[in-house]
Amino acid sequence: MEQSKIVSTAMKIQHITNLNTYVLHQNRELVYHHETITIPAFMPGSRERDILFLYDNIVQGQLFSYINEWDLHYFGYSFRESEKTYTIIIGPYFDKIPNLYRLSKEYRLSSTQSEDLRLIADKIYVLTVEQASSYGSVLQQFTNMMEQDRAPIVIVSEKNTSSARDQEENLNVDEEAEIVKLRYKTEKDFMHAVECGDKKTALALINSKNMLFSFSERLPNQPLRRLKNVAVILNTLLRTSARNGHVPAIMIHRISEKFAYEIENANQVETLHQLEDRMIEEYCDLVISNTLSKYTTMTRRVIEYIHSFYNKPINKEELSAKLSVHPSHLSRKFREETKMTLSAFQQMLRINQAKHLLKTENLSVEEIAWTIGYEDPSYFARVFKKETGRTPTQYREGNAE
Repeated sequence: MEQSKIVSTAMKIQHITNLNTYVLHQNRELVYHHETITIPAFMPGSRERDILFLYDNIVQGQLFSYINEWDLHYFGYSFRESEKTYTIIIGPYFDKIPNLYRLSKEYRLSSTQSEDLRLIADKIYVLTVEQASSYGSVLQQFTNMMEQDRAPIVIVSEKNTSSARDQEENLNVDEEAEIVKLRYKTEKDFMHAVECGDKKTALALINSKNMLFSFSERLPNQPLRRLKNVAVILNTLLRTSARNGHVPAIMIHRISEKFAYEIENANQVETLHQLEDRMIEEYCDLVISNTLSKYTTMTRRVIEYIHSFYNKPINKEELSAKLSVHPSHLSRKFREETKMTLSAFQQMLRINQAKHLLKTENLSVEEIAWTIGYEDPSYFARVFKKETGRTPTQYREGNAE
């Protein structure tokens, strides 16, 4: 009984703080955990042993504050209940906006890891001293919260949903089968349109009366949650379609993570409606500009590799060994199919990323140079000007909003 009270109280704290919440028994086993944020595998805090490390350093009855080398903050508190010891841990959070450039450089992250770091950093809360102190105080009141009277159980009458349910039950079986059949056909046509980058057809299908996502009867009184569920399904279909269109996996991962975050944080129905159309347009644009369907399997794998590690030196011998081909054959076939050398293709990706960073991020030219793989900022500036006709600073000023 006491364990169910502990879990119930931990759930309250998770709702209050909206931080990852873990409860461990004295035998070091998790009895409850809720992760609002999933930490990437290359960062501390992503594995159970990281949580156990915090557990092992908490003194019963004292608030424990911990900051790891990535500036992730955690709180922990240990208490006794019915002759047993329990520990609750919440986090991570930041106390200031992290220097992602420093972290990427210090830990020599790949471009994929750097992008994952940026995405996760956008999701982690930055708390003021006062907010963090309040959350710490909440933990110290854990046992008092357990003793509070439980909120009365609210019994929701099913009368509100009986009409929709009766209507569904009265559907003719043949008609219902036709609706399901039509939904699946529409889904197939929709995915094919995205796979081909045909945004006009995809948008027409999503806005048609073919009921691809017509599931309002399942959550009649929760329109926001229903639309979020719809958006999650849509994101999954779009991700699958883009992969079928031979878009590099890393690019799909980035856009999928971006939209997953936007979906979960949307707080208006209209925002979600607008997001659906934007998701379709961006995925179709991604297919059009990045499809690998015209290339052989070997070249596709090389392109995907360079996309993932464009900011690292290319080891042609190592790459050739991974693909079980001779280095000279790899270079020749890649140039035949792409009309570019390996180094030229990599440089194109670097310059494109530099353009994006110059337009969207408040980083110095030196930081951008290092981020995309150039150790010498002066050399980067010369290459950038040769490719674009402008220096990085001129490019940034010309694209300032």
